[in-house]
Amino acid sequence: HIPRPPNAFILFRSSFIKSQHVSTEVETNHSTLSKIIGLTWQNLPEDERQVWHSKAKAALDDHRRKFPQYAFRPLHTK
Repeated sequence: HIPRPPNAFILFRSSFIKSQHVSTEVETNHSTLSKIIGLTWQNLPEDERQVWHSKAKAALDDHRRKFPQYAFRPLHTK
């Protein structure tokens, strides 16, 4: 299984959690954590958001170099 390359929000979310911008009580509550990170993302200035989009583009380019035959094909279990 080859994982999909991360998008801008996923990279931002990972960085947000690693840099410990939230208390440990909130960190264990994933619902609250997701709301906080989502609101933070929505309120980011466009130039800061563009930084994350550039990182996502670089991750996508790297993913394409590593896995040139990769194509996203979701498995439907129904």
